[in-house]
Amino acid sequence: MPIYEQTYRRYEARGPLRRVRFWPITREALRLLLERKAFLLLLVAAWAPFLVRLIQVYVVTRFPEAGRVLPVDGRLFGQFLNGQLVFTLFLSIFGGAGLVANDLRTGAILVYLSRPLTRRDYVLGKLGVLLLLNLSATLAPGFVLYGAALGLAPDQFAAWDLAWIGPAVALHSLVVSGVVSVVALAVSSLSRSARVAGLGFFGLMAGLEVASGIVGGIFRSPGSTLLSVQASLRAIGNALFGIAERGAPLHWIYPASVLALVAAGCLLVLRARVRAVEVVR
Repeated sequence: MPIYEQTYRRYEARGPLRRVRFWPITREALRLLLERKAFLLLLVAAWAPFLVRLIQVYVVTRFPEAGRVLPVDGRLFGQFLNGQLVFTLFLSIFGGAGLVANDLRTGAILVYLSRPLTRRDYVLGKLGVLLLLNLSATLAPGFVLYGAALGLAPDQFAAWDLAWIGPAVALHSLVVSGVVSVVALAVSSLSRSARVAGLGFFGLMAGLEVASGIVGGIFRSPGSTLLSVQASLRAIGNALFGIAERGAPLHWIYPASVLALVAAGCLLVLRARVRAVEVVR
């Protein structure tokens, strides 16, 4: 019986799974998070502002004179999504601080990458966790609120001149969720402790926000917005929904450029930290 030489062949996943090899990582991480009752309470709390805005729409539709105090138009959705930014931060802290940090501490990242998974699969899997969590606090309630507004006040919100609200809600939700998620994941990759990573992410976001407020208060310059990730995200929302800002606002292209640079920098950090070998110095 002849014996043929068989050289090394790279293991390939089954055909249907080649493009979605990151999904098991996302699924298992979400399952572990959703088993924690405290985290479920945080998700429920993230929908509390939705109820407030829904009541606002209902009151104005029943009592039109209340619209002078509680205006209901496209700005309502921009203010709602800007307010949801706080919840995306807390969801990212409690749900994402240990996504990479714990794998670095236990060495699980080496196990992941020794399987038929690429670095891209690993990052997409972990990033998918944060994206789904943050979209559950932005895109999901934003669309439900828009649908409720269409049902309660069809004469007002079903008009062609307000047809832009739905796409604007989707775009702003994706920008907020994407930027916050990639920053949180990058910070998680810089530490081996989930607690340190969570504190680092909170300190970074809060510190930049405070610095932006101090510089803006001293120099009265709209450029201080660019110092803070949160302020830049709010500026994008204000531009999308036509919300007036104090002073002379920056053109939306400037905060958008800063956010793009921040996201690119975080991806470079992940590229450097997520690797299949560990360098010991």
